[in-house]
Amino acid sequence: MEINVKDIEIESVHLNGSEPETFLIPPRPNLELRSEEVNEILSKRPAGIIRYGLTVIAALGVLGLVASWYIKYPEIIKSSVMITTEKPPFKVIPRASGRLQKLLAKPNQEVKQGDFLAEIENTTRLENLPVLQTLSQQLKNYLQNTSSKVSFPSNALTFGDLQAEYNSLLKNYQESERLMGDAIYQQRRTILTQQITDYKKMVVINNRQVDLNNEEFNNAEIKYNADKKLYQEKVYGKLEYLNLENAFIQKKKEKETYAKTLVENSLTLSDRQKQLSELDFEFVQKTRTYRDNIQQSIQNIDNLLANWQQNFVITAPSDGELTFLKDLSENQTVRSGDTLFAVLPKNQPVVAMANVSAQNFGKVKVGQQVIIKLVNYPFEEYGSLSGNIQEIEPTPMGNQYRVKIKLSDGLKTNYDKTLPFRAEMQGSLEIITDDMRLLERTFYGLRKMMNQR
Repeated sequence: MEINVKDIEIESVHLNGSEPETFLIPPRPNLELRSEEVNEILSKRPAGIIRYGLTVIAALGVLGLVASWYIKYPEIIKSSVMITTEKPPFKVIPRASGRLQKLLAKPNQEVKQGDFLAEIENTTRLENLPVLQTLSQQLKNYLQNTSSKVSFPSNALTFGDLQAEYNSLLKNYQESERLMGDAIYQQRRTILTQQITDYKKMVVINNRQVDLNNEEFNNAEIKYNADKKLYQEKVYGKLEYLNLENAFIQKKKEKETYAKTLVENSLTLSDRQKQLSELDFEFVQKTRTYRDNIQQSIQNIDNLLANWQQNFVITAPSDGELTFLKDLSENQTVRSGDTLFAVLPKNQPVVAMANVSAQNFGKVKVGQQVIIKLVNYPFEEYGSLSGNIQEIEPTPMGNQYRVKIKLSDGLKTNYDKTLPFRAEMQGSLEIITDDMRLLERTFYGLRKMMNQR
């Protein structure tokens, strides 16, 4: 290879500020960089080395393909996870805001469903609850049997928001008792009952009198017909016959009088019976009204008690162990919607629940192994939990699927440490999917690149 060098202009620079001078470098003859022997060696191709190199490259390629066929490994799908029980803990949330007047339970206490946990400040007061419940039961028994005893509390006791219904209940009960012991009603009823009894006797006597009078009238009629026949035969004179006829008419009038008396006494008896029925009906109506009012007041108080209890008394929703989710103390202000407690059901198996993203979710299957690392217990120190996917919800929630995981060793980690259970422990989840060959992964990657063009 030869290099031709042309003339080069060079400016000289003077440091003293004088004008620079320009001069030319004369051209030199062409230079020879390599000898003919070197050029000859370079011009020849080393065929053996190339063939050997290509063979090695091809062998490495085949070896790589074979290795990519046998090398396979799973894909890890990550998500968040929560450790809970098969029957999840029941959260206790107050419905009303206010000052925590009483705290009636302690952390890790065994509670039964319906046990009182706390009371929020209100005007009715929790200590009045058994008083009203006892009164309600007594009044229910009273409605079944008016001879049942009912004990109302002292007038000094007040019931706040329930006071109006309590006053109405007390008034209706007093009116009912006053009616039951009404002397005037009992006196009127006794008089009417006695009059009815007497008139019934009189009607019986009248009926007997009518029967006797009918017999006497029949005899008088027979005698009158006989006398009339004798008068027609001129046995009796005119004046004598008129006297006999007047006597017969008098008997007929007596018959009508007895019949009239019977009807009058029967009408009087019916009127007294009507008065007694009206009196009894009025009594029954008043009694029914007061009893209905008592029943309505009881229902209103029961409903108000239930609403009051739901709003101001915090109760355990189920049996289990009580956990405080906040630091609570009496006179502390709580807000509606805050989660204050959780009740952990007893003897429930521990499971893990995870929400897995829909991306790559098609690779997730029941039975796949999972690894769980808890936030509360760093896995570098405590280890991780292992389990298997037990159930997959078929319907997604947004872009996530809910997955249920069975912990094969419970809360025992791979470091042989058993972790204490706490409500809703959070952590990270790694789902180990089925193995896939390296060659398949490469093929899918190339196909994806080609489809994107």
